[in-house]
Amino acid sequence: MKRIYYTLCLGLLFACNKDNELSTPDFEVSTAAPTFKKDEAVLFSFKGNPQLISVYTGEFGKDYNFREGRTLDVTGLNLVFNSAVANEGAGTPQTGMFSLLVSSNFNGDYSSFATVQAATWTDVTSRLTKQEAATTATSSLATPAEGIDLSDLRVAGKPLYIAFRYNIRPQSTNGIWRMWTFQGFSLTGNTSNGKQTLGNMTTTAFRVIQKNPEITSRTATSATALTLRHADLSLNPDAAEVATENWIVSQAFSNVNRIDFGPDLSTPIQGGTSAVEKKDFSYKFAKAGQYSVYFVAANVSLNGKKETVRKVDLTITE
Repeated sequence: MKRIYYTLCLGLLFACNKDNELSTPDFEVSTAAPTFKKDEAVLFSFKGNPQLISVYTGEFGKDYNFREGRTLDVTGLNLVFNSAVANEGAGTPQTGMFSLLVSSNFNGDYSSFATVQAATWTDVTSRLTKQEAATTATSSLATPAEGIDLSDLRVAGKPLYIAFRYNIRPQSTNGIWRMWTFQGFSLTGNTSNGKQTLGNMTTTAFRVIQKNPEITSRTATSATALTLRHADLSLNPDAAEVATENWIVSQAFSNVNRIDFGPDLSTPIQGGTSAVEKKDFSYKFAKAGQYSVYFVAANVSLNGKKETVRKVDLTITE
């Protein structure tokens, strides 16, 4: 009786293992032609019944050859922003209040003015086309249209910080204050895949640091503007004769020498079982060029995963 029981158990175990045996997907892909026009629907026809299908179209960010990760060298660094300036009252305005600074050795501690002052900052204000405009609230490009080149200020292995410095002197001997507003901040890097945005108004974190925080300054940051503005004299009249500084300092840009994009990703086409088998896939390429389109078919079980990879080379014309 025991021998029969053991024999039945072994038979059931063998049957289970046989049912769970994982097979390599039988899968083929074809197109009607090797050449198509951009924005034309390319139909990829499938044969086989894999459980899973995904595609790497060969475009940037979707390239099978970069599935383990993609990095690009930055060959040029450009900063663009708009600015507007207005006098804070009647009278002769102070000059030399605003300066644009760059540092590669700021330690990232925004907690006190001393840590900011201890860093080495390079003044690049002279690179701007608009430094101290006439009294106007109209925002216009403070930089050349292509931006100012900061490439020479990069240090290998070091991040880059950008600061807007506001130098405030006593009004009685230096004239009235001015208010600066900056918008359209954009830092871009030149790469083999064109310009890449390293930071802009919505993605870049800025911090305000004051030399005399006890004086209530109106220097502020938001997702749309950076404002250099000193105290409201109606609330704090003594501030008119206090020499001080306010800074707006950016986050660390650690991608000014090399950009790590992480792995390129595939797009899922089919998931589940062959009961929901797809027979084709249609896709439009937005740009002309040579594309190697990879399809990854897979079968999965508790025992693991087996894949079949198929490549289709396409020429996309204008």
